[in-house]
Amino acid sequence: MAAEGMSAAGLRIRLVGLPDEVLAGAQILAEAFDPIEVSSDYPCRGASRNVRAYLQVRLKSPGK
Repeated sequence: MAAEGMSAAGLRIRLVGLPDEVLAGAQILAEAFDPIEVSSDYPCRGASRNVRAYLQVRLKSPGK
């Protein structure tokens, strides 16, 4: 994929897991990317204990 085809809005990522796992995943992704927006946790449907969160990120510039 060419860089010129990438949206200026960045990447949208959905994390699904237990609340602590989703939080840890979001923290790790924040080290690799520049977070633009991070949603609150939303419970998954049914009797699941899992939650989901949505992140919008940009690639870090080389100097960061």
